[in-house]
Amino acid sequence: MSDVLRIIGCRAGSPVQGSPASGYLLRTSKGNILIDCGSGVLVNMLDRDFDNLIGVVVTHCHADHCLDLMALAYRQVFPVLSRKLPLYGPPSLLHIIQSYDKLFGIPSLPTMGKPITTAFDFHPVVPGEQFTVGGFWSFDTLRMIHPVETMAIRSIEFSFVFTADGAYTQALQDFCTGSRFILSEATYPDEVGHNILEHGHMAASQCAALAQKAGARLLVVTHLSDPADNAVTMETIGRSFTGEARLAQPGLEIECFPQ
Repeated sequence: MSDVLRIIGCRAGSPVQGSPASGYLLRTSKGNILIDCGSGVLVNMLDRDFDNLIGVVVTHCHADHCLDLMALAYRQVFPVLSRKLPLYGPPSLLHIIQSYDKLFGIPSLPTMGKPITTAFDFHPVVPGEQFTVGGFWSFDTLRMIHPVETMAIRSIEFSFVFTADGAYTQALQDFCTGSRFILSEATYPDEVGHNILEHGHMAASQCAALAQKAGARLLVVTHLSDPADNAVTMETIGRSFTGEARLAQPGLEIECFPQ
């Protein structure tokens, strides 16, 4: 089986028909890793995707990146209790998942009183630390400029970076340098009318510059705020990035090659 990163969902903010919010499945010969679990992600996953999960990574606690954790917890504990899944995320995620249990626990069912606690084994990752999933796959992290604690991740074995949400900085540029491919947000087509530093996002030109300066072979552009901006976003990126650029869409698979 080829190792691939499959786009499950890539919408910023909210899902639309056929396109969930943020969710990416790293499917490897040693098991699957779900990166982000935003609203609607579970609908686009297959039974075999769940059966082979060895870990879940959540980059930050905005709803379009973590809301379906509750749905995934329900699936793990009902109608049959499944094995506990390792869950990795910034320490601030703990408050969110504890709140989920209080809001959505079902005390009348033995396994669903605290579904998140029952379904997941939470491993807090302070942005800047490294973590390992399944004993095989290691990731570096970087704290991003975003309104909540957010971490970009870099796969050491597969040489790719997922920027998550966050503004362009020199630290991010350094973090991406040397990566084979970059999965990067480009929330806005340009900077006009958007305080992207305060809001913690990137425009298309910054996304392109990030990949170009990093020497990436492939740039996959994700997290657009408006599908109507798809064409102008990719045109802008094509003017500055000389490698291969692809627009993220559900079902897109990027082949991964271990270092």
